[in-house]
Amino acid sequence: MEIYDPSDQDEDDAPREMTMEEFDEYKASCLYLIEQAKAAAKLALDPAFIKVIMEGYLTNEPHRLGAMMASGRLTPNSFDGCVEDLRGIANLRKYLQDFIEKGNIAAGELVALEAARAEAVANA
Repeated sequence: MEIYDPSDQDEDDAPREMTMEEFDEYKASCLYLIEQAKAAAKLALDPAFIKVIMEGYLTNEPHRLGAMMASGRLTPNSFDGCVEDLRGIANLRKYLQDFIEKGNIAAGELVALEAARAEAVANA
């Protein structure tokens, strides 16, 4: 069971019983996402990553591409290439931001999952 697999969700989002195997899979999925989020947060503090990716690629490169596009001196193919480069930059930015967001969601899910398990054990 994947935390972000929409095929695993019931249409009415009603609580349902889980097998121990499903619980373990879901918990592992949450822990994996939390681990990924921590790695992304650590990476975001690395000075080399900040210089090359955050400043160089995600900040300076869009400015450079925008200036080239605004210059009016690009061929249509070169202009289209700049647009594709900007899309790639946007996709990387979103990908990195999603790591941390998914980790935060997974942390909340893990707390709820453990609480539901504790309640189930207490009521058994």
